[in-house]
Amino acid sequence: MERNVSSLAIVLHSIRYGQMNRRLKLLTLDFGLIDVVSYGARKSVKAVKGDVFSDGQFFLYYNPVKRDYTLKDVQLIATHDEIRTDLGTNYAALFFCELVINTNGGDSTSQYGLLSKALDMLCSHQDLVARILIQFVLHLLDICGLQADFTRCPICERPYAAEEIIRFNSQMGSPCCESCATLDTAMILGPGARRYLTLTKGMDFPSAVAVELSDRAALRIKAYMLRYATFISGRELKTLAGGMLQTLF
Repeated sequence: MERNVSSLAIVLHSIRYGQMNRRLKLLTLDFGLIDVVSYGARKSVKAVKGDVFSDGQFFLYYNPVKRDYTLKDVQLIATHDEIRTDLGTNYAALFFCELVINTNGGDSTSQYGLLSKALDMLCSHQDLVARILIQFVLHLLDICGLQADFTRCPICERPYAAEEIIRFNSQMGSPCCESCATLDTAMILGPGARRYLTLTKGMDFPSAVAVELSDRAALRIKAYMLRYATFISGRELKTLAGGMLQTLF
């Protein structure tokens, strides 16, 4: 592998590394999920930095012996600074980043494209955060090969009735009919919500977000998708621990 490489990437996470440096976790278009050290990022205003949510072309040095990356330069496409001006929007963006980290192994090109669009829309449509969140989880399910079928039970293969309330099978990690369910009340999806998800899951991300949804319906579907995100993550999500995303929007 060449020592000097570059890729479009988004900064998902940043932590202190030593006295003067930071370690970044990047979702890259070309190399998937990687850790990168930004030397001197905490020491000098002139040092190359990569703030969380930054989207751009990252120029890296790869050490094949240590198998690690160093940040050399970045050409920013978007800083997404507007996200940090609102607490709820900031939480939503952090939730997106954490979920991408926890579902590592999916199609990095598609994940990058989805996250880039989602962050852009959080900046420009802060009144639609609930819909953006719903569609981010729904589209990420598809990228990870876990897209749910909201028209028929995946276990018994029976088509759902028009007004049927569907439940969830935790072993399959999928919505299902009541007879095949393993969870009683935690994951329930009504017919209206099911119709909305069926309609939008085949749309591109911006078009899906644009579909009208009442505040009450958005709240219910958002709660469902947040619980769904926990299942596909395989662990508790830190961004959901405080209840911020569950109660806002």
